[in-house]
Amino acid sequence: MIDSIKQKLELINLIEPTKYKKAGVLILLKKDIGSNEFQILFTKRSSKLSTHSGEVSFPGGMWEEKDSSLFDTAMRESNEEIGLKKNNVMDLGRMNYLLSRHKVEVNPFVGYLENNQELIGNFEIDEIFDVPVSFLLNNNNILYKEFKRNDLRISMPSWVYNGNRIWGLTALITADFLNMCFDAKIDTNIDLIRGYDQY
Repeated sequence: MIDSIKQKLELINLIEPTKYKKAGVLILLKKDIGSNEFQILFTKRSSKLSTHSGEVSFPGGMWEEKDSSLFDTAMRESNEEIGLKKNNVMDLGRMNYLLSRHKVEVNPFVGYLENNQELIGNFEIDEIFDVPVSFLLNNNNILYKEFKRNDLRISMPSWVYNGNRIWGLTALITADFLNMCFDAKIDTNIDLIRGYDQY
């Protein structure tokens, strides 16, 4: 399955970068010891932060000049936020970016946690939790809401898992990944919103 995901990510035609600030985030796949079921790691940001407080997100953050690539950005931020060690992660590839409502080009990278390790959140993180891919793929667990902004109308998926709401850009990235790598059929209109900047 890991090879299949890697092959599907290699087939993506990456689009040209935008003029906006850039960020790298990590979609981290993992398995519990003794289990064959894939899970995706999410973080819940601290309620004390000034931006995105209390929101569910992927580990990652803004590109800095010291980063040699946006993958390095995602890995550096993942290390800072949850203590993830780069040498425990297999790089599976990248996906096309999405623009956030703050006009940040968010570039998702996909990794697999080859070597299980303890993950501990820093001051930015209230909770680290895993969601089974099977839960995310189950249509009964997907909540849709119409999103309207100026001339844009799209269907926005979201999930609630153990009281944690996965929504917004994080949900769109999740749906894009599941559609691409697990052949899900989650309604997103992703191409309409990928480069949308008229907020």
